Amino acid sequence: MGFDQGGGGELGQGKALIDSSIKSGVKFFVYTSVDRGGESSSNNPTDIPHFISKHTIEQHLIESTQKAENKMEWAILRPVAFMENFTDDFLGRVFVTSWKLVIKSKPLQLIATSDIGFFGAKAFLNPEQYKGRAISLAGDELTFNQLAVVVKRQTGRELQFTFKFVCLLIMWMIKDLGLMYKWFHDVGYGADIAELKEVHPDLMDFSDWLRRESQFSKSIQS
Repeated sequence: MGFDQGGGGELGQGKALIDSSIKSGVKFFVYTSVDRGGESSSNNPTDIPHFISKHTIEQHLIESTQKAENKMEWAILRPVAFMENFTDDFLGRVFVTSWKLVIKSKPLQLIATSDIGFFGAKAFLNPEQYKGRAISLAGDELTFNQLAVVVKRQTGRELQFTFKFVCLLIMWMIKDLGLMYKWFHDVGYGADIAELKEVHPDLMDFSDWLRRESQFSKSIQS
């Protein structure tokens, strides 16, 4: 999440990596950021600190490459929430409980990290096609009730929760996290899943990911 946004944290490291890449003559740079509302992402840093840092790094990438004598092309990938947040442990229960508690009936977009890797590889293999582009990435969009149905159908299990006060305490202690969940409810991600599937027909929805890559895959019902 990049809680340390100072010179030695995500923000400082991101800018330094871009600057070093330009100086070293790197020809093509792919930065994995975060979606902030689909097409509005470029002009929408949000009020979430670790989203803001990624927006700032994006702007640094674009501005630095425009000024540099050594031309470095770039592409930006903007994934949504990771399917890998759904785990069979305490953190997974915090994720599920927070979703129900804060996002309520609003849909949340999700992406498998392996599909982020697919688009990263696609960009590196086709730099002329991807240069100068920023692409939001998602494989599914689910409400909480839809999540529960998919999990029950695929695993035979009900969703597992923790106490609500635990999630509220965590979000109070980690303001970044609380702001993010509030944004999920109030605004939300905006990737175009149908368009992405035209490029990547095997893009996983949440059901696919549960069967293929999740911690629950061994217990999936036939």
